[in-house]
Amino acid sequence: MVSRLVIADARRRLGRLLNLVKTASLVILGPIFAVGHYGTSLVGGLFGCPYSVPFILCPVCPTPCTFNLIRPGLFGIIIATSIIMGRLFCGIVCPIGIGSGFLFRVKKFSGKDAIGGLVYLRYLSLVLFLYLMFEAALILLGVTPAEGIWSSLILHREIIFIAVIAMTTIFIISSVFIFRPWCRLCPIGTLISTANRFSFLSIERDQEKCEECNECVESCPISLKDSLNSHRCIKCLSCFTACEKKALQIRARWRVVETTH
Repeated sequence: MVSRLVIADARRRLGRLLNLVKTASLVILGPIFAVGHYGTSLVGGLFGCPYSVPFILCPVCPTPCTFNLIRPGLFGIIIATSIIMGRLFCGIVCPIGIGSGFLFRVKKFSGKDAIGGLVYLRYLSLVLFLYLMFEAALILLGVTPAEGIWSSLILHREIIFIAVIAMTTIFIISSVFIFRPWCRLCPIGTLISTANRFSFLSIERDQEKCEECNECVESCPISLKDSLNSHRCIKCLSCFTACEKKALQIRARWRVVETTH
């Protein structure tokens, strides 16, 4: 009994630490993602990028944007966390997902996956993103596509900006009713979701210790149970910190990572 209490307390402390990391990421990275720095003026980011699609042509952007400076390190963090534990960046670092998750907890509604079919649009979003990256690569090489999506976006910059504002408003409002709606469409999340099955660390269930109390399912914002390492899992570790029976463990290839100290 003492051992179980120690484990439960350790995992609760881990949960509080993860919430601290999420809050810090939202406060530190949130303004940079939104406006490009910590000021009030729009100099970059989602709303101040001089290009029609933000975050893609940073290498040739003349705007002194903080996001431009941290971009290589940020991509390095995404790659490193994906190799270590799949969508860990999505679960505890991404300020967009974290902010959306906080809004959902303001007033929690039942039916988290009411628009579960939206997940199929993520692949369309990924294809569009990859194509834009291809055209951006041509631009960086000095080859401007005569016809393409970029050409249309540049010609309709003001309309695109209004569309960005409208979509952002929609996602903010929908975040109160649906857990992380943007995460269902995010092309970056779709790309790194495949790492859930091949990452160095994974969450696994010890069936002998599992008492089927469903604490993990209740804590999971997307109600996963038997697909802990599926592409849908955002690796927020809520299930791990909620499991006081030690049935869920973070496993490496040769050892089990414990949280009993």
